[in-house]
Amino acid sequence: MLIHDFLTAANSDQWDKICLIHGERQLTYGELRNRTDHLARRLAGGIAQGEAVLVQLADPVEQLLYFFAIIKAGGACVLIDSSAGADVAAAVRERHQLPHFIDEAFPLPANDSALPEIHQEDIFLGAFSSGSTGSPKLIWRDHQSWCRAFPSQNRIFGLSGRDTLYITGSLVYTGNLNICLQMLAAGGTVTIAAGRMPRRWVHELISCQATAIYMVPANYRLLLQAMDRPLSHITAVSSAGAKLDPHTASQMLLLFPKARIIEYYGASELGHITYQTAAELIEHPGSVGKAFPGVTITVEDGIIWVESPYLAPQYRPKASIGDLGQLDDQGYLSLHGRMQGIINSGGVKVVPEQVEAVLLQCPGIAEAAVGGIDDPIRGQLVCAWLVKNRPELKNRDVLAFCRERMFPHCCPRKIIFIDAMPLTASGKVDRKRLQEYTAD
Repeated sequence: MLIHDFLTAANSDQWDKICLIHGERQLTYGELRNRTDHLARRLAGGIAQGEAVLVQLADPVEQLLYFFAIIKAGGACVLIDSSAGADVAAAVRERHQLPHFIDEAFPLPANDSALPEIHQEDIFLGAFSSGSTGSPKLIWRDHQSWCRAFPSQNRIFGLSGRDTLYITGSLVYTGNLNICLQMLAAGGTVTIAAGRMPRRWVHELISCQATAIYMVPANYRLLLQAMDRPLSHITAVSSAGAKLDPHTASQMLLLFPKARIIEYYGASELGHITYQTAAELIEHPGSVGKAFPGVTITVEDGIIWVESPYLAPQYRPKASIGDLGQLDDQGYLSLHGRMQGIINSGGVKVVPEQVEAVLLQCPGIAEAAVGGIDDPIRGQLVCAWLVKNRPELKNRDVLAFCRERMFPHCCPRKIIFIDAMPLTASGKVDRKRLQEYTAD
């Protein structure tokens, strides 16, 4: 099975059905097929089979049009945040040797070329796992690694071609992209939120007659705060990207009374790993659930290892991303943090060491430490503790420097200037003591 098989299947009943909604814009399956065929033939002459294309577009519908077109043309698509600066995009292209770049100013070639034959072992996606521009990590995905999971995802999440799925946030986030492709492969409809305001989400959930929702926990907390009554037409709710807390899960059960509510744990490198219902989450609050179908989990010296048909090619047959945890007698997996101390801010992962490396390039900064601080909505915020050697250096100067050189999600949300960096007896940064400086 290929990611875009649903656009080649001979199902005449499907072509007039709406597949994508974003604001006032709607696209049918037939329009998606025709538009992507046209774009693919124009792109095919300039993309050698297997070459990667960096795509930086703000409109999610345009993102998907070029995404499928690139794949049909034999390339692999790499999506980058539209708010990232030109320097960030250039650094990504150079580091990963990405030969092609599509943005708002991209001139579409004038001539058509023949389309190549695509196989399930071919790479179709390069997904950013985490990191700043210091060393962003690309995970390469072949068709089979995602397509193999779709049947189990549909069954576990309670989704089918009859559903209209509502998602918030960017398709650069692989959780959003994955479930969007899953829904399209099933023949359903995907509505992508047209804004960031939770009250707008509530309005769109009703107006588009959504039956299913996928969000990270931070966005569910915002959505629940904006709701003034239960939404009984929602039948499937899924959450990933960060741990869902029991209080939020309990609220979801009240406000989505007819929904199957699922939390799952996964990673860009490893795919889906575990899942559990909201009721299981409340009963086992420290757990992220039991193994996804086809997945074998082992814990060796406290480190979680995964064997799975959903692993990215370069991680097969068995891999770990450094998450720490344990399995209980019933098969429930609990997470105990990550070896590298990665920050999880609203479902987006940030590597502290990479942000520190960029900060130390900023004139006026002598020392830098980066970590996560607790936040009731996002779980964690990126915080930077800085020792400066130029008294005139201000927060705004540091933020301006960061915004030019890092992905938006890596930029510190809080900056704290300190006189000296606290150290442990071994001379390492004492990150526990740094937390004492976070009080306002």
